[in-house]
Formats: sequence, structure tokens, C-alpha cells
Amino acid sequence: MNVEGTKVRMYQPGDEEGIIRLFNSIFPREMTLEEWRWKYLGRGNTKVYSSVVVDQEQGIVAHYGGVPHRMTYLGKEVYGLAIGDVMVHPRFRHFKTFKKMAELVPDEAARDGFILGYGFPSERALKLPEKLGLYEKVEDIVEANKDIASKNNLSRFFYKFFPLDYNDERIEKLWDECKMEIGLGVIRDRAYFKWRYRDHPFMKYELWGLRHRIRSSLVGLAVLKKEPERILLMDFLVRKIHLNSLISKIENYTLASCLKRLTVWIPPYLEEAFQLLGYSTAPAGTCIPRTTHEKGLTKKEIEGRFFYTFGDTDFQ
Repeated sequence: MNVEGTKVRMYQPGDEEGIIRLFNSIFPREMTLEEWRWKYLGRGNTKVYSSVVVDQEQGIVAHYGGVPHRMTYLGKEVYGLAIGDVMVHPRFRHFKTFKKMAELVPDEAARDGFILGYGFPSERALKLPEKLGLYEKVEDIVEANKDIASKNNLSRFFYKFFPLDYNDERIEKLWDECKMEIGLGVIRDRAYFKWRYRDHPFMKYELWGLRHRIRSSLVGLAVLKKEPERILLMDFLVRKIHLNSLISKIENYTLASCLKRLTVWIPPYLEEAFQLLGYSTAPAGTCIPRTTHEKGLTKKEIEGRFFYTFGDTDFQ
């Protein structure tokens, strides 16, 4: 532990080099400058919501990152901050310094009108910030799995499942139709899907659309990621009345891809809907907490309203 000669402050231009070095010394994979820019400067972000601890000899030895998102809350557009890339060099781990660093970003975001800070830590990673009063757990994320044995052929007569272009204007209309069913969540418009999936620096995803066979209007979309033994439903946008049809089409595509398992992360309020579709559900081992800033949404205001999927995390 070494806290003498260190300074806690918000990000300054040029810090990214030190942040990347720290990341690559702590985590088992490497972050590139391209990835950092995509994450923190993507979608035209002009302000980086990150704090660091700087040692006069070692440079950046701790980091607390936040990615800003346009969000919807009870029908109104708001701003929220997804917390990530929280890391401290082993020689500089100190509760007081960590707490000071972790308080800077929510304070700065609140001054800019943000109403929510949230993340997707494991239960283990949550313990320290929860103990320090920085986070409050809201709910456990649900993982839903289904081993698909046969095709559901009914949906093929009424719907068409097709590769969707990220520039398709129908995505905007679909979001407008779906947003009133989402109490709280990231705005899933074309700009978001392009940034999160099309422009990801190293992950590969597939964007698929769902429409009626006799009409061209979009009734749903899905972002899929293929793994050796399964498909991850990374993201989806659909009104509740079309959920069953969208999932059936994705299951058909899973089998057509010579894979037999479909996996999705969902909030607890969708658990029953997926169980009725034949999915087994269990805690994902990851939870969603809120930052405890006094100007942020309370646990009661978030719980049971927040729509999120695999794609809201930064590790899939």
C-alpha cells in the first residue's frame, strides 16, 4: 500500500495512455487505444467521465470509468452513466483513496444533470464499494437458457427474420413504438446500435430484423453473437405482443446455425415471460447496483423498471 505522493483527479487529455497501461497490467486481456476511444469518446462524447489516481513516480495507478448514455425514464429522455474499468494497482490499494476516486465521477455527472450511475459487477466486486457506501445493490441479473430440440414452425408462416442494416430507418420507428414499454433503459436507436455493435473494435455481432410477411414495417430486432456451443442474444427490441414470435425465429436461426443453445441476460421482470417460452432461469452471478449519489434515482425508482441485456455490459 502506498498513498503518499499520489493525487486524485478527473481525467485529463493524454491520461488514456496511462489508463491503458494500467488495464493491461491488471486484466488478462489487452485494451488498445482504439477500444478506449470507442468506449469513452464514441457517439461524439466531448467529455470523459473518468477519475484517476496519479502517483508522481508510477503515473496512473487507479482508474474509475464512466460511459455516458442517453436513456429513457418514464417516457422522458435523461442521462445515465455506466460504470466500468474500475481498477487499482496492487501497491496502491487504500480504502480512503479509492472512495475519493469513486466519488469524483458521480459528483461530476450529477452536476451535468445525470440522474443515474450503474454497473454490472460480480457479487465479489460489489463488496468493497457497497461497504464504503458508494453502491447500493438493486437486483440480480437473470440468465435464461434453452436447449433447442426442434423448430417452432408456426412463426415462419407469419413473420420473416432477415439480416438488418444498421442504417435502416425502420429502427427509429421501432424504438418509438417500444420505448413506452421500457420504464428505464438506454435509448436503443440507430446511433446506439451502430456504436455498440457495428463499430465495436474487435467483437463481431449480427443484426437481424423481424417483420410481417405481408408488411414491410419492423416489429422487432435482435443482436446475436455466435459462440462455439451457443448463440448469445446480446440485445433485442420488440413490443411485448411480438416477443414470442421474435424468440421463436431466433431459436430457428440457432438450429439452422448448427447450434442448440440460446442464452440471454434479462432483468427479473422478464423472467416469467422467458420461463413460459421454455427457458430455464438462474442468477447470472452478476448484479446491477446504483451509485448512491443523493441526486440519483433511488433503488425503489429503478427496481423492476430497468431494461438491460448482455449488450449493456462491456465484457461481451
